[in-house]
Amino acid sequence: MDLKKKFLIGYAVAAVAALLAFEYAFWSNGFTYLKKQSEGGYLTQAEMLRDILLTEYMQEGQVSPEELEAFAEEYGRKYNIRITIIDKEGTVLGESTGSGPVMNNHLDREEVQKALAGGSNSIIRRSATFGLDYCYCAVPLESGSFRGVIRTAVPMEELRNMGGEFIRSTLLAAAILLLLILSLILYFRKYLSAMKKVEKMRQEFVSNVTHELKTPLTSIRGFVETLKNGALKDPDCAGRFLDIIEIETERLGNLIDDTLLLSEIENQKDVRQESCQVNEVIQEVTELLAPRVKPHVRLIFQPDPGVRPYTCNRDRMKQLLINLIDNGLKATEFGAVTVVCRSTASLLILEISDTGIGMEEEETERIFERFYRVDKGRSRSQGGTGLGLSIVKHIVELYKGTVHVKSHPGEGTEIRVELPYYTQDRTAG
Repeated sequence: MDLKKKFLIGYAVAAVAALLAFEYAFWSNGFTYLKKQSEGGYLTQAEMLRDILLTEYMQEGQVSPEELEAFAEEYGRKYNIRITIIDKEGTVLGESTGSGPVMNNHLDREEVQKALAGGSNSIIRRSATFGLDYCYCAVPLESGSFRGVIRTAVPMEELRNMGGEFIRSTLLAAAILLLLILSLILYFRKYLSAMKKVEKMRQEFVSNVTHELKTPLTSIRGFVETLKNGALKDPDCAGRFLDIIEIETERLGNLIDDTLLLSEIENQKDVRQESCQVNEVIQEVTELLAPRVKPHVRLIFQPDPGVRPYTCNRDRMKQLLINLIDNGLKATEFGAVTVVCRSTASLLILEISDTGIGMEEEETERIFERFYRVDKGRSRSQGGTGLGLSIVKHIVELYKGTVHVKSHPGEGTEIRVELPYYTQDRTAG
């Protein structure tokens, strides 16, 4: 079983165990506590009714059954409880339901016996008459020669409803917990998918770098051995071989430089920030690349004086432009590579278009991948490392921008870069 499944199963078991533990704790402790609290409150209420009865009705110790019945009915209705007044023989003298005269003798009731013995008490039991659980509270009632009990009966429907509500709440909590577990599963699937993608990219990158490094190294090693085996004595042959070794060495150096640069950009290392006149940078790049312009190709740039300065790392901006313009020059045999730079209220826009070989639409979606080449043989013969456009993409992302490609086979390619002004002060540092 893999780590992901173990973690998810462990999480689910822990969550369900916690829910069951909470439910058990509530039923074994919480429900008991609530019952006791309720009993205590009901008993206090019974003692209060006893005090009212003594103060308002039995000051002289004598009161008629009609008055007791009226008292029980009034306060029973007022507090929505049953009130029963019982004498020391167990006879019901007053009952809030009005059925006192016909009720059975209550002397055998446990709570009545305890109250007659002088102690206020409460007990929960099921009423045979009403078929419900009641909390019976009985308190002694003494005035003059009268001795008896006042008893209240409160249905435990509220607590029973609370139990049902708790079950519903438990089911709701279980449903929410299930949703959380499912969300976690989906998150981990997405996370692992992303991790697998990253790992695949890493493996492909290592494989590609190894391959790209081996190619020039193999050439260099082969020509060095050829020179050592006697070709060094032939000046023409030796010169040609040394030129090839120089080219391959430069190619190897470019690959290493681009790999290190890409790693640096990916790590968001861009601490040098300055106000950059983009027109000046483009002018520098066009002058730098002028020797690479082919005889039947023009490199066109008309500075726009309205372009606002852009705060960035000047070297990064230069790297971005070199890669885009050089890529256009390599792809173009006849026509022109045109550079346009303009700014809007919120964007710096760079457009590099060429009249080169172009590409299919599906290829435009992949050209920013590391080591992807539309024409592998052509790219290698022109000294490309396969990392140029990947570097462009990462520099654009560094400044929270976007890059768009339009291309058609035989008609050329246009790459449009949009860099927002509002994020330039929050680029990585």
